[in-house]
Amino acid sequence: MSEKPRKNFKNKQKKSENKTFYKSTSKKDTTRNKSGKIVKKRNPENELVGIYKQGQWPFGFVDTFNEETWEKKWYFTHESKKWDAFEWDEVAFEVQHFRWKEEALITKVLKRSEHLVVGTLKVGKTYAFVVSKNPLIKTDIFIPGKHIGWHSDGSQVAVQIIKWESKNPEGRIVESLWNLPKGREEIYKIAFEMWARKSFSPAVMDETKELNDYISQSDLKYRNDCRDLLTYTIDGAESKDLDDAISLEKTDSGYILYVHIADVSHYVREDTPLDREARKRGTSIYLADQVIPMLPKEISNGLCSLHPGEDKLTLTCEMHISKSWIVTKSEVYNSVIISDYRLTYQEIDEFVSWDIKSWDDLLFWEKVSEYLSENIQDLKSLTDVLSKNTENRGSLDFDFPETKIILDDQGNPTEYKKSIRYDSYKIIEECMVLANESVSKQFQKHPFLYRVHEDPDGEDVEKFTKMLETVIPGTEIPEDFPGILALLQSSEQLQYLQKLLLRSLSKARYSEKNLGHFGLALKFYSHFTSPIRRYPDLQIHRIIKEICKWKFSSERRGYYNEILPKVARRSSDTADRSEKMEYKVRDMLACKYMSDKIGKQFTANISGMIEKGFFVELPDTIEWFVDYGMTGLTYNPERMLLEDATWKELHFGSEVQVILIDIDTSRMRLEFELV
Repeated sequence: MSEKPRKNFKNKQKKSENKTFYKSTSKKDTTRNKSGKIVKKRNPENELVGIYKQGQWPFGFVDTFNEETWEKKWYFTHESKKWDAFEWDEVAFEVQHFRWKEEALITKVLKRSEHLVVGTLKVGKTYAFVVSKNPLIKTDIFIPGKHIGWHSDGSQVAVQIIKWESKNPEGRIVESLWNLPKGREEIYKIAFEMWARKSFSPAVMDETKELNDYISQSDLKYRNDCRDLLTYTIDGAESKDLDDAISLEKTDSGYILYVHIADVSHYVREDTPLDREARKRGTSIYLADQVIPMLPKEISNGLCSLHPGEDKLTLTCEMHISKSWIVTKSEVYNSVIISDYRLTYQEIDEFVSWDIKSWDDLLFWEKVSEYLSENIQDLKSLTDVLSKNTENRGSLDFDFPETKIILDDQGNPTEYKKSIRYDSYKIIEECMVLANESVSKQFQKHPFLYRVHEDPDGEDVEKFTKMLETVIPGTEIPEDFPGILALLQSSEQLQYLQKLLLRSLSKARYSEKNLGHFGLALKFYSHFTSPIRRYPDLQIHRIIKEICKWKFSSERRGYYNEILPKVARRSSDTADRSEKMEYKVRDMLACKYMSDKIGKQFTANISGMIEKGFFVELPDTIEWFVDYGMTGLTYNPERMLLEDATWKELHFGSEVQVILIDIDTSRMRLEFELV
């Protein structure tokens, strides 16, 4: 019997060899969970842990982070290997090799993401679905009838994924967009999708309502009475959460500086619903003209805010400063104060320049007294010397212009400009840094939280220095970072290199270990001065109070040794997330602000360069990316410059003309073209 012809076998074989095949997991490697869903058998010994990120196409990535080495790495994940992982889920995975490349095979979702999915609610008879417009969300979210609540069909809602055991992930509604401030829905949509929460749970609000603003005699027990000191707050005119105040006494031997901080820990007790929610949020978030507070506004703007004319419970850091400008003594204690004045940054500048005189009216509540005027002049004299000491010890002072975005009643940006930088910022900054350093020193022998900034990597420093030598040949490059920073701030062209210098440094974070603060050139530094809006400050307030009351037992020491690493990680994470959220909101508002300017020409400066393109900054601080594309420019990475066909060179800070050609609202991108 003759064989069947096989003339096409080789062609078919060649065709298949050019395709990528992802085989299904073998049946012997799978099992069924409690819901009957097939899952891969886990081998914990071979597993790593990371965060899943969805790509623009069916594939995704798993990001990993080594807490000991601070090394980051990502792994490609094919759609067939992600199981039921969702954007930002914490997952366990195994590393597999495909075509000599490492890829992630997700074996289990360890923790569902805190990020919310924003979309339109479609209500059926006994259930509902949330349909998202986010291109990264590939499926609708199923909402059981018991979780629909009062929400109606067509409502814009934010949901959290609870589980994914069937075709669609199941979620519950956490936030509604219908009752948000008018015109600010887009801001909150971004915030919700990046984990933020605006509303507080009923348990948190019930606890808040039970708090009493009446200060009893028992509340004053073991507290130093500082109500006779001249005390004032210095904040922005629009600020509502006033958590620090200052008193200053001039003595024969120098000065006594008092930094009073709101005693939030007196009201927010450990491991209560309020405390757990504050720890979860980690920080207050400031987005354009909106604030998502760490604590309910009844606490942050009312109960704990140091309003003038009201008795307030505080923690005071008292620092004795000699005539040689050295802190000879410092201590922290429980106190009670009454703020005499609420001052603004602008008013402090006017005091210093003698534009405000005795008996002039202030913006808030009072008239200027002669004693207040003299006291602020003394404060300016003190902080001028402290500032000089800060500079001499090698502290880095990056001078980036901050952006202020003005929104109208409809939420449309009407103005995009550089914020006014008051000289009085430096006065407050020096007082707060000195208090933070003093507190960190005093409690260094106890379990504590530190704000750390580790020394830069030697290779990164060398790389930046060599780059600088090519950008400004013939110029002697300082050997220290403060000297380099001063050089960069000496000209308009070089100031754009500050961002490259900043990228060569490690990122500041929280830690239970004292690793010093390179940027401030300090051996000891903690965040003590903002417990209303930062959880690490609130956490160390509790430790300080226990030590001051002699209640710091060996059991409590062990307890703090256990929880502080977790608090540090969480606080660092929430601080990073809020920063990214601010940037994304700025991008969204920039697109709205420029929406009627397509086709217009702008004068800009080159503010950055990479292999794919360069960055331009407009006079109003809007910065965006320009793809080399049809620009005719080539990038010279060795000399860090751009060259055109005529060999004309463009450097950092070079002025160029650009045209806005398009706006990609889905990805919040401006598209410029070089003229």
